[in-house]
Amino acid sequence: SARRASRSRRNEHGMGEASQRKTATKKLIERFPDCCLCGGIRPATTRDHVPPIALFDGAHRPDRLVVPACDECNRGTSTADLVASIVSRWRFESDEQEILDHRRLVARARKQASPCIEEWTKPGFIERKKGRQHLEKHGVSVPLGAGMVSIGPVTIRFLNLFAHKLVLGLYFEHFRESVPNTGRICAFWRTKEDFARHGVPQALLDIMTRYGRLQQGTWDTRAFGG
Repeated sequence: SARRASRSRRNEHGMGEASQRKTATKKLIERFPDCCLCGGIRPATTRDHVPPIALFDGAHRPDRLVVPACDECNRGTSTADLVASIVSRWRFESDEQEILDHRRLVARARKQASPCIEEWTKPGFIERKKGRQHLEKHGVSVPLGAGMVSIGPVTIRFLNLFAHKLVLGLYFEHFRESVPNTGRICAFWRTKEDFARHGVPQALLDIMTRYGRLQQGTWDTRAFGG
């Protein structure tokens, strides 16, 4: 009976969260009825997280920075979200939570983005050695024993889509309206070589000091501006 009561409480908790999400989605769509990712070509039917939940440890993402999106845009960019979440979280000394997240995300990618998996694991010994030399040449410290993957056109295509989706989401968050289809946007993403040579762009740091929309416990994006 104790187990049944525990399951019942968990079910009630889950149903409560689902109900809250439905209510939040309904309120957002009532206020912003057009999809902000396709410029209002289609009506919004969902709430899309920008950046995605998968980018955060244990999927523990603050429920802010959400945008109204149509089902086509939400589903059509889900693989780009997944690929960007995996790539952006690669690092040598991962903690237990990051390792668990990585396994879970890669399992999804094997079904959802198998061409990326093939691209990442394609390089042989010679290619990995050249990749290490390339990174070290550009000032990126590569620990001994670190794995090497290949980032090619398949992955870059998804990263470009993710970058532009992020720009559209930030535009909506700042102006509370969508970029019209007559407008234009331009998005850039940077490699480890870029950051090793030039550091974090000052323009980005300047934004972080004011923005502070992503907060998680004591963690706050504004801290990056310090």
